[in-house]
Amino acid sequence: MKKPRNMSKPKDKHKVNPLKPSMREKKRYVAYEIMSDKPVRGGDKALIRRINELLGVFSTSKAGVMSVKYNNARQRGVLRVDRKFVDHIRSCFVMIKHLNNEEVLIRTLRVSGMINKLKDIIA
Repeated sequence: MKKPRNMSKPKDKHKVNPLKPSMREKKRYVAYEIMSDKPVRGGDKALIRRINELLGVFSTSKAGVMSVKYNNARQRGVLRVDRKFVDHIRSCFVMIKHLNNEEVLIRTLRVSGMINKLKDIIA
């Protein structure tokens, strides 16, 4: 006599295994402030465009630069960056003098491995 098969859960033959922690992209969050006489509209997008120009397309894609949060009123934001490229991004901040035809100075506030530790800086 055959045993009845469990029909409640079909088995998936093509199960995708999650990445091991050692294989994941290790990222850092860089909190920054844009200092200027007049407010810069779309400062986070202009900043990423300028970083792309300075680092080049290849290095920018390896760095994985992505704007996570941006506060227009305070002109503060957070970029997500690969941990190996944090120094590159900080050096880009020093080289950037203009965003959207406004003279600016970009200051690094803090670098963290967890975004929750930067919430008090941005808000």
